[in-house]
Amino acid sequence: MAVEEMARRRCGGARRAAAPPAVAAGGLPLRGREPEVALLLERFAALAAGEGGVLVVEGPPGSGRTRLLAVARTRALAAGLPCRHGAGVPGGLPVPLGPLLDALGTGPASLPDAAAVHADGLRSRTLREVTDGLARRAARGPLVVCLDDVQWCDPVTLHALAELLDGRAGSLVLWVLAVGPRSGDGTDPSLERIQESGGHRIVLGPLADRAVTALAADLLGGEPDGTVMAAARRAQGMPQLIVELLQGLREDGRVTVRGGVASTAGEAIPRRFHALVRRRLDRLPPRSRQDLRVASVLDEPFTVAELAALAGAPAGEAAAMAAEAVRAGMLDETGGLLGFRHDLIRQAISETLPAALRRCLRRRAVDVRLAGGGSAEDVAAVLAESASPGDRRAVNLLREAAAGLAGTAPSEAVALSRRALELAGPSGPDTPEIVGETAELLAGNGRFAEAGALAGTALAGCLAPEAEARLRLRAARLVSHSSAAEAVRHCRTGLAVPGLPDGLRARLSAAEALHLSQMGDAAHAIAAAGPSADDDAAEAMLLAARSRDALSRLDLGLASALQDRADSAAVRAGTPRPAWAPESFGRAFLLTASGRTGAALREAGERVRAARRTGDAAAAVLWSMASARILLDAGRPADARAEAGAALAAAGDLASGDFADTTARYAHGRAAVRLGDREGIARCAADGARMMGADAPVVRRTGAWLAALAADALGETARLAGLVEAAWGGADASGPAPGAPPDPADHVVLVRLALRAELTGAAATAADRAADLDPGSPLLRGIAVQARGLVDDDPDLLLHAVKLFEDAERPLVRASAAEDAGRALGRYGDPAARDLLNTALDLYEESGAAREAARARRRLRVLGVRPARPSRDGAEEGRWGLTAAEVKVARLVAQGATNRQVAEQLFLSRHTVNTHLRNVFTKWGINSRVELARRMLAHETG
Repeated sequence: MAVEEMARRRCGGARRAAAPPAVAAGGLPLRGREPEVALLLERFAALAAGEGGVLVVEGPPGSGRTRLLAVARTRALAAGLPCRHGAGVPGGLPVPLGPLLDALGTGPASLPDAAAVHADGLRSRTLREVTDGLARRAARGPLVVCLDDVQWCDPVTLHALAELLDGRAGSLVLWVLAVGPRSGDGTDPSLERIQESGGHRIVLGPLADRAVTALAADLLGGEPDGTVMAAARRAQGMPQLIVELLQGLREDGRVTVRGGVASTAGEAIPRRFHALVRRRLDRLPPRSRQDLRVASVLDEPFTVAELAALAGAPAGEAAAMAAEAVRAGMLDETGGLLGFRHDLIRQAISETLPAALRRCLRRRAVDVRLAGGGSAEDVAAVLAESASPGDRRAVNLLREAAAGLAGTAPSEAVALSRRALELAGPSGPDTPEIVGETAELLAGNGRFAEAGALAGTALAGCLAPEAEARLRLRAARLVSHSSAAEAVRHCRTGLAVPGLPDGLRARLSAAEALHLSQMGDAAHAIAAAGPSADDDAAEAMLLAARSRDALSRLDLGLASALQDRADSAAVRAGTPRPAWAPESFGRAFLLTASGRTGAALREAGERVRAARRTGDAAAAVLWSMASARILLDAGRPADARAEAGAALAAAGDLASGDFADTTARYAHGRAAVRLGDREGIARCAADGARMMGADAPVVRRTGAWLAALAADALGETARLAGLVEAAWGGADASGPAPGAPPDPADHVVLVRLALRAELTGAAATAADRAADLDPGSPLLRGIAVQARGLVDDDPDLLLHAVKLFEDAERPLVRASAAEDAGRALGRYGDPAARDLLNTALDLYEESGAAREAARARRRLRVLGVRPARPSRDGAEEGRWGLTAAEVKVARLVAQGATNRQVAEQLFLSRHTVNTHLRNVFTKWGINSRVELARRMLAHETG
């Protein structure tokens, strides 16, 4: 029965005022046990009123049973109640009835004849004499009998005590019995009867943190700071352990009190605590002490069989030791597993072993656990600590554990792989392979600079030719996001190594093709790439390279078929490519290029969430960059700009390089142009100019295209011709379009720029290029029709393009076609022009495309229509002073959605949602979600 329930039953449910801290003989207040002391006082009051009984105090060693009994004796005497005290004794030779007779036969007014009974020894009439004498003593007045460590009493005493309690001899006797924790099977039946005999029970658990703080202040003479509390918490709330630990730290000179604040340093266990643990160990038989020391090297739960194997003892002997240790409160047993009740005690016991022996035993424990069915992940931490250099088995196990943890605990996987590398040594046969594994794990953790440095150091050393080639294959993957050109150089250096196995040569050749396709120069590599040598990994990379090349030319049907085959080959290879590998983005980029932006956003969103769940920082950042690009295609430039900015801010090593340029910076720059952000447009121009000097052709073309769009937005028409030629390769070029992936709608943009710059030849060439796009795709067919309609100034073609785009997931593409058709029809006075231009204006404003919206308004004014102006300057603004993106976020938050739910629903990162929400709070001058909900309700209903 809980203490609170017992108190309510006694007091009729009334609430009792908190009692002051009890003080025992030791002089320190008894902290954190106020309800227990209150119950003691309640039972004393009941005894004085003529009601005896039994109060059982249970708790593990160190929980304060003995201290509470000392308080009980002090309070009983203070209340004028005679009190007797005895205790069971662990170890040694048990004396039948000894603890009971010690309690009843000592002190003033002792039990009649008890001393004589004790002297005569155990007789058949002893229990009867004790019972009769106790009854006579109780007849003279109330008596408190305190017995400590009842679990250590001999069987005769336990039987006699159980009989006394069952008979309740003497109604004016209050028995206060302190008993250790129940030990499960094998408990003496009499002890079970004793533990169940009381109508009142106190179960002592760990002290609350507040009580620990007060106890620490009592012990050290100053308020404990964080260092002291961290040390005290290692005792897991057990009062005795806290006292011995903190007093030991003070005695060892490791506690400083300044300005009334106590602090400590270091985590070493003090001498005083070691002495406490030795006293507890000394209560056990020698063999049990020895086996318990062996068990102390196990910091995870273990079985009796594992203990027996580690200690080199028969299973029966180990089981007997375990049972003894459980009874002594050193070990716990749960579900067949053993473990130390307090890890601090385990550490103290472990430190009694010589360091070399402890390390040896911990290494041996790894083999024992593995033999029992444990996995490499289960033993990895102990193995990393205990293994010695040159331990090949340990190296292989750590590599296995690192691979197993890479998807769930990447930081831990890195640490294990680094440890395997240390144990393998600089010249180990597997060292180059482990370097590559460690570098890839570092990359997955977002630590590309460390990964590159590690690989570079190894490559600068003396490696066997094949080992160097394998490491260069891994190094190429590591640098591919920052510099595809450097990745190609690694592949070519590896291919120059003579005598390579066919499979490795095929992989290097395929990797060269893949990285060249990233550069936008795949044709030569694909032509030169050798056969895959029946190597699935090589085939997967080569097919991915061909798919990317087809995508760069917007041959979407071929690109999709090749991507399917590449994915199948990767599955057959049995070595899953990292989520940040360049070929991992193929499917999402294919989807957005074909206009299926919803599916592309779902793919990217799931990849971002999966990367965050597994701690894959690199994949999370790179997929966030990809999301920004897809959001741009989906007609959400404000979201694209925010997502790109958040990704670049979080990118670290990944913020600079090819992938960031062609995805995040491209999305950020084009969004700025769409939104009419002058500062962003200037940054777009600067980024474009820098990218035009890159090694990779695709980065150079993308940079030139960004610079051309910025120049057009800034009115710098004189530069357009040169920039357009650099981006698209000149009037006769038939190469890939700029962008990675390219946007097919840019063919229409190119036609518009060329016509504005009076480059009619370039416009016609752009229309011809668009006509060569895949006619099986409605989006691409519509783009070809719109481009030709612009060049020919044909209203019918432009109207046909509008119809082809009706089901497209590209709102800005639909708006563009509607605007072009409305402009063309407006020249002929066709009333449909107004509807088309209004449709375009609505789509532009909904997307926040300020420049296009302003142009559509001008066209409407030419037709005599005066459209309503936006709430602020620039069509970027949506409603109520917010952007369209901010309105969407605010609505969902007002409906009760969390930032994470908003992110998932809108296919944004949480960083982007946070940015939008901060903007809303700032613009509306609010600081809580409740205020936001109220403001949104007022706007929606007003």
